[in-house]
Amino acid sequence: MTRNPQERRTPEQIRASNRRIGLVMFAIAAVFFASAILKQCWFS
Repeated sequence: MTRNPQERRTPEQIRASNRRIGLVMFAIAAVFFASAILKQCWFS
């Protein structure tokens, strides 16, 4: 992932990247908590 150091990202690109990372992290957390809840319900 080499980038041209003279090429600056615009605030819109930074916001889009932050939103994408946030959604990925939220999805991972949601799957983790959902699996923990299902495990408690099914295997208790």
